[in-house]
Amino acid sequence: MPISKTLEKFGYPNTLIKEYRHWCLLLRPKQATLGSLVLVCKEPVAKFSEISAESFQEYTQIVPEVEKALYRTFPYNKINYLTLMMVDPDVHTHIIPRHEQPLRFEGKEYRDFDWPGMPTLQKVNELSGVDFRKLHGVLMEKLLGLPSGPRRFKRVYTTGCFDMFHTGHLNILRRSKEIADYLIVGISTDELMEQEKGKRPVMAYEKRAEIVAAVRYVDEVVPQVDKNKQKIVTQYQIDAITVGDDWNGKYPPVSCEVVYFPYTTEVSSTALEAKIREL
Repeated sequence: MPISKTLEKFGYPNTLIKEYRHWCLLLRPKQATLGSLVLVCKEPVAKFSEISAESFQEYTQIVPEVEKALYRTFPYNKINYLTLMMVDPDVHTHIIPRHEQPLRFEGKEYRDFDWPGMPTLQKVNELSGVDFRKLHGVLMEKLLGLPSGPRRFKRVYTTGCFDMFHTGHLNILRRSKEIADYLIVGISTDELMEQEKGKRPVMAYEKRAEIVAAVRYVDEVVPQVDKNKQKIVTQYQIDAITVGDDWNGKYPPVSCEVVYFPYTTEVSSTALEAKIREL
């Protein structure tokens, strides 16, 4: 998925709470009210009337889901939607829960400065980096069913080929680190990829390992020489393995917990390789 300037401005992928087929739901970096979100369309359009029918249909499904999650987290008095495209041209909607009374989160008080008038987004609540990450984790819990808080497991393992690194790879690493004190990433060797896919990778193992090791969410990179996950669990004392939800019901049994994350369907190394050949 091409990253638009609007997604970049609002902190994608670090602020991503949930990725849908046509939209990205982000925690607004500047919290006009506690729980303020931004819903950004992935399509390169500048008018709400130009989004596809599929995007509009998904939008109507996202809204009630988000409203319920926000109300479970911080019960609001009203909720406002601002779809402006004045400064940031890509279609996006600010979702602003409105609170008549101040709210408390992590021992601090947060106000709705514009209540009872329209939200101006001029005054914002300042959150420390730690509190912002905690808020992000709480909302991910409500919308994705993830455990609350920034950590859950001591040692987490995830794996992949990571050939032609893309946002789908970044998503799984970021989400894995959300629940890990220490994240270990297994990268398939060139020999394993040839054995499994019948061809060598575009990028050699050493280069793929160098890229993944440079990602701030990753604590350690190890080679994946076969698909025996239990051997890895035992060798590295793994508490949980993370994997895309396309593996749900098909993942081989292991002695640790398996956590499934939404699979990023819009981008893959195979699709990128095909696009490169086309160009």
